[in-house]
Amino acid sequence: MNHSHNNTIEFLPSGKQSYERRWELLELAKESIHIVTFSFMNDGTTKKLLEILKQKAKNGVRIRIIYDDIVNRTTFMTRSLSQLRKYGIEVFGYNSLLDGWYVDRKKGSPFKQIAMNIKLKLKQHFHEKYMIVDNKYVILGGINWGDKYAFGGIEPKAWRDTDVYLQGDCVRDIQLQFLKDYEMQYAWKARDHKRLKTYISFCEEYRPIYKNDQYHKVLYPEYFKNASSYNDFGSVDIKYVVHKPYDLAKLDLTDQLLEKIGNAKSRIYWGCHGIRPPKIFGEYFAAAVKRGVKVVLITNSKLSSKTLMLNGLLGWMYVECTKHFKYLLQNGIEIYEWQKAGAFHSKNLVIDDAFCSIGSYNIANGSAFHHSESNVLIQDKAFCDQVFNQFEVDLRDCKKVEMNDFQFPKDDAFERIIHERNKLIRQDLWTSSIALDIQNQRYKSFPLYEFIDIS
Repeated sequence: MNHSHNNTIEFLPSGKQSYERRWELLELAKESIHIVTFSFMNDGTTKKLLEILKQKAKNGVRIRIIYDDIVNRTTFMTRSLSQLRKYGIEVFGYNSLLDGWYVDRKKGSPFKQIAMNIKLKLKQHFHEKYMIVDNKYVILGGINWGDKYAFGGIEPKAWRDTDVYLQGDCVRDIQLQFLKDYEMQYAWKARDHKRLKTYISFCEEYRPIYKNDQYHKVLYPEYFKNASSYNDFGSVDIKYVVHKPYDLAKLDLTDQLLEKIGNAKSRIYWGCHGIRPPKIFGEYFAAAVKRGVKVVLITNSKLSSKTLMLNGLLGWMYVECTKHFKYLLQNGIEIYEWQKAGAFHSKNLVIDDAFCSIGSYNIANGSAFHHSESNVLIQDKAFCDQVFNQFEVDLRDCKKVEMNDFQFPKDDAFERIIHERNKLIRQDLWTSSIALDIQNQRYKSFPLYEFIDIS
């Protein structure tokens, strides 16, 4: 997507602020509601949403939803979401647990194919989080649907998270991407099952259509007519970037964020629920410190990480994070652990004075190589000041990890063999060690350290 300049953006650094906007926009919706999310929690907030959607559908509002199928099976929401179809609401579960298990004996060992299918079910996730209302308003960021998100800033055990509220030209960029994803999921469900048996083979064939912006604009003219009719919303420079490691076989956000980090001059502040950077990000952080850049990362403590999905995947997430700490601290990166009861889930990134990124992308292998993600990249000093000020607020509730006081695990994540999908990173961004590993084929397509990393 290109940069757009006719935009306004509102910073929403808590669930309370985001959900106040969400309920307001849903109440006002008259034409369309498009929702994408990683997860719906089975609780009061989601039930309130579903009742609103049912009523809006009865009133003639066109509603479409894309969600991650496997994750929403763990929240026991599949049945409730399927029942929305009775009201004319169009619902698609991405990477369905029930699809794509075909084994072709002509393509080698069935056991290897089954292992690959299991890997794709665990790794290939729809991690995006945004809502478009009436083709005019967007809420986008890291916040899913559920009480633990909605009560952020209200209840002590709710999560600290971030969204942004967008109006202007960038809305059409996000709308276009939603319609492309919607059409792709519709085509996958309607495919020739005898010929296109796996999602990867389907993507390879469908990709020319998926990449064709004009095709989708002609298919949905109601969303793109009067393309210059928006009012003068403001002058904020926003670039919407979609990250589709499997659908497009590209790592757009990984590439663009590496490039920004590589050009940083003064500061890099980045937060994540569990910092597990691929080796190339660690090397970029280390190189930035050597240039005199201050690099600060916020992540969860052992205590707060237990409020993440399935108790932080039964404690694995925090332990896995700490396996990255030694290298980062030795190279001058500052790490701070969140001390509040509810988890830190915000993914904000600030680089220098006038660049920031907000969305669903985490500092982790999952986002870097596997998950579908959506971020907005903002070039605007006034807005970036707001995001940086929030980092200063968050750091008051953090404890710095000190090299001399921390008990490091024996396993150092940066000494592991790299993932084969590093080859998808733009070649001019490879570090010398990554280039050497790829040249000498020192990589794996399915490293065990990634097996349960679904967040």
